[in-house]
Amino acid sequence: MSKSLRFGSAFAALAAGVVWAGAAFAACDGFPQQPINIIVPFPAGSATDTAARRVAEDLRARLGRNVLVENMPGADGTVAARKVASSAPDGYTLFITTNTTHAANPAIYEQLPYDAQKDFAPIGGIMRISYMFAVNKDNPANTIAEFVETAKASATPKSFGSGNMGGQVSGELLKARLGFEMANVPYRGTPQGLTDLIAGRIDVFFPDPASALGVMDQIKVLGITGPTRVSTLPDVPTIAEQGVEDYSVAAFVAAFAPVGTPEPVVACINEAMNAGLGEPAMIEFLQSIGAEPMVMTPAELAIFVGEEIERWKELVAIARIERK
Repeated sequence: MSKSLRFGSAFAALAAGVVWAGAAFAACDGFPQQPINIIVPFPAGSATDTAARRVAEDLRARLGRNVLVENMPGADGTVAARKVASSAPDGYTLFITTNTTHAANPAIYEQLPYDAQKDFAPIGGIMRISYMFAVNKDNPANTIAEFVETAKASATPKSFGSGNMGGQVSGELLKARLGFEMANVPYRGTPQGLTDLIAGRIDVFFPDPASALGVMDQIKVLGITGPTRVSTLPDVPTIAEQGVEDYSVAAFVAAFAPVGTPEPVVACINEAMNAGLGEPAMIEFLQSIGAEPMVMTPAELAIFVGEEIERWKELVAIARIERK
């Protein structure tokens, strides 16, 4: 299935979501019988955590069981991914994660303690979201070009922080496209990087809009990494709009279960999750954090992940990130 057809069917499903929400889920015969645990590979306050908690709240109402969220950050998400991959395939341990574990890591790491495609049963998409090129509010630059001009004239390299692989690739790709230097400072998550940006300990950070909602008055956003502007910052142009050719980096958030999880259980969770993503309140929530819904069937998500792995291999090569 082509990408355009697949996303077309996904948004058709989104339009039908309100109908699903009022219907019984045929696949949920006898499931769940106990609380469901969702593991998130990033700290509280990240976009993935924010989305996971909203999805958990919705699933709790639809499935009639408690749905818990456990944050397990560290090692670019590999700690959490390994935990989920080794969990019982019964539907009671889920993984809400991003392109970091399921596209970027396979492109960067020579060896991983999990296989993004073989060790997980895809459930469905949740959202797509771009990153922001953010500087301290006192930085004199107002455009990407102004910042790069200052960086090239500086006697010491500027620094950029990254709370995930998406942020790292965003910075390295920009350096490669515009030919200037910035030293990468990795963080365990977005909140810590934002704290250092505001304090002036780093020059640039690439947060997602959701993670930065509470500090927008303390930072200045010069550009959006993705292919389109975000609804929460309509006046901020994309980096590509500012003349950086072939530049586009965006993240996805999706749900997975351990491989071997029964298909009816996967179908049950997918139907319930997609019903929630079709509700106007959920759509409004995602838009309020600078994201858009990404509704998919398990089969569509499986194809999408395979394509994303290949795309991130290209991004990593262009950004000249060494394999680990």
